[in-house]
Amino acid sequence: MNLLPNSSCNRLRAFRSAQGGNVSIIFGLAMIPAVALLGAAVDYTRANSAKARLQSAADSAALLGAAGSFSSDSGRSNGALNAFLANYQGSYGDATPTATIANNIITISATGNMPTAFMGIAGFKTIPVNVTAVAGIGGGSTACLLALQSTNDGIFVHGSASLKANCGLYANSTGNNAIDFDGDSVTTATSMCVVGNYTADPAAKVNPRPTTRCPAMADPLATLPVPGNAAASCTYNGYELDGTGTLNPGVYCGGIEIGSGAKATFNPGTYIIRDGRFKIGSSAQVTGQNVFFYLTGTDANLDQGSSSHMNFTAPDSGTYKGILFFQSRTANTSENRFGGSSTDVIQGTVYFPNGTAEINCNGSVGASADYTVWVVKRLQIDSNANLVVTSNYAASATPLPDAVAAMVLGPKVVLTQ
Repeated sequence: MNLLPNSSCNRLRAFRSAQGGNVSIIFGLAMIPAVALLGAAVDYTRANSAKARLQSAADSAALLGAAGSFSSDSGRSNGALNAFLANYQGSYGDATPTATIANNIITISATGNMPTAFMGIAGFKTIPVNVTAVAGIGGGSTACLLALQSTNDGIFVHGSASLKANCGLYANSTGNNAIDFDGDSVTTATSMCVVGNYTADPAAKVNPRPTTRCPAMADPLATLPVPGNAAASCTYNGYELDGTGTLNPGVYCGGIEIGSGAKATFNPGTYIIRDGRFKIGSSAQVTGQNVFFYLTGTDANLDQGSSSHMNFTAPDSGTYKGILFFQSRTANTSENRFGGSSTDVIQGTVYFPNGTAEINCNGSVGASADYTVWVVKRLQIDSNANLVVTSNYAASATPLPDAVAAMVLGPKVVLTQ
C-alpha cells in the first residue's frame, strides 16, 4: 500500500538520483588541500633553487672581498657588494646584500624574497630566503714568503740579487721601505703585498708592483710549541764532523759543525741545537729526510758556507709536520745565512720568528725543492745571490703544516645558515 502521493514519491526518487552530484562536490572540495600541498612543494623547490643561487653569489662576494686588494674597508665592502650583484641573477626575485668587516673577517649576508606561484592563494605572497658567507681577510692574499718585522725593511733585495717566486710575497712592516728593491735587482712573484709602502731604485725590476696598505698578516706559526726536550740534558757537546759521518737526533749543546768538504747524513728525527751554531762548511754536503732542527739559546743560528750542498726535507707527520727549521722566538743571534747552490733542497717551512734569513752566495738557493715556505722576521738577499721560492705543494711528499696551509693556499669560505 502506497501511503505517499505519487508526486512525493517522484521527488524522493529524484533526490536519490542527485547524490552523484554531491559526491562530485565532495571530491572537488577534497582536492583543494591536495592541490595546495602540491603547489607548496613546487614553491618550496623554487625557494631552494633561489637559496642556492643566492648562496653562490654570497660566496663569490666573500672570496673577492677577502682576497682582493683594497685601500680601505669601505672599498673592500663595496667591491664585495658589487661582486654579489654581478653574480646574482634575480629571476627568483630581488635580493638585498650587506657586507660587514670586523677582526679581519668579512661577512656577506643576503636576504631575498621569492614570489610564490601557488601559495599566494593561502596568503603567502613571498618566501624569505637568507644566506651568509664568511671569509678571513688576513689570509686573503696568499703568501709563501712572509716577513714579520713591523718596522723598517722586511724584505731587502740588494744590488744585483734576484728573488723569483711562483707564489706571493708579504711584508708586515708599516715603514715606507717595507720591501726595498735595491740597485739593478730583479724580483718577480705572483703577488706582493705590504702593510706600509715600498722603495725601488730606478734600475730595479719588479713584477708585479706591490700592493700597499694591506692588512697585517698574522704569524701562522705563533702557537707552534717548543720541542719538549729543548732544555733536556746534552746528548752531544760541541759536535764536529770532518770527513764522512751519520748524525742521530738528540740535543747538541754547543752546536753542530760540519767541516769544509765533509759529508754528513742526518737520520730522521728532531735535532735540538743549543747554545751554538749549526755550521755547514764550504763545499760540504749534508742530507736528511724527515728531519727537524730547533735552534735555541746563545749564538744558535744557521751558517751555511759557500758552494755547500743541503738536501733536507721536513717531517711528514707529527707536531712538526712540514717544519724544517725553527729558531727560538727569543734568539739573541738573529742572522741565519744560506750560502748553498741551485741544487739545494730546502723542502718544508723555514721559521725564524725573531731572525733574519740572509741569502749570501754567488748562485741560486732553493730551486730544487718541491716547495719552501719562509716565515721570517726579515729576509735579505745580497749582491749576486738568487733565491728561488717554489710552490709545488700538491705533488710533494712533504705536507704543508696545517697552520701554514691557509696562508699559502688562500682563504676558505665558511658557510652558515
